Amino acid sequence: MSKEGGGNKTNLEAIKILVNSERLILKHLKEVIKIKSFNYKTFGVDIEDYISDILIKIFKENKLVKDKNDYKLAPHKNHFPDFELKTSPSLAIEYKSGNVIKLSKGRWVNCKNSNNDMGTLNSWPEKIKKFERENIYYIFVIYKLNKQFKKIIDVQIAPFYEFIGLNKDGMLRYREKDGNLRPKDFYEKSLINSFKQFNDLFKKTCDYRSRRIIKKHQKILRSISLKK
Repeated sequence: MSKEGGGNKTNLEAIKILVNSERLILKHLKEVIKIKSFNYKTFGVDIEDYISDILIKIFKENKLVKDKNDYKLAPHKNHFPDFELKTSPSLAIEYKSGNVIKLSKGRWVNCKNSNNDMGTLNSWPEKIKKFERENIYYIFVIYKLNKQFKKIIDVQIAPFYEFIGLNKDGMLRYREKDGNLRPKDFYEKSLINSFKQFNDLFKKTCDYRSRRIIKKHQKILRSISLKK
């Protein structure tokens, strides 16, 4: 790390600058989408380089970054996080995006949730341990894109847990088959407002999912036994 780079700035300073950058990032992405061509199928991946570009610019202007030693970009799409700012401690910044329209039975219809991948229940303990609980933030880009529309609607920046939805039983919203967490609706007020609340819900959700899986397997085994 460079002597005058990110290591001289605290994590709290970095978080404040990041959260206050919503409008700058929104303005930048609105300009990008005007002049660049994007496919609705790959937009979430294609926009990431442009988010990184403006983040680096913002952090340089605020003396959080001097050179490439002060941050790390994800080497591939499965790496977490998309952007690591090497403050003390490091700040993890993950990019998410959601289209407010979707193709359904050959027609474009409005939607309120893009069902983004928010990480599996099994993967979160390691991420939280590495980045010390409170140091994981999401940049969530809301857009409208198909062959007729091309618009960045909003940019939201907050701790990761504020973007996770709750299911009808009050647990973290997840996909049954793999435990992949799912987001809240685009403009729904977050029902998770602290890391402690997330952590309590996380433990309850893991137990809830395990019990559901056990019950399903028991039902399958009973069915097999009866057939025999």
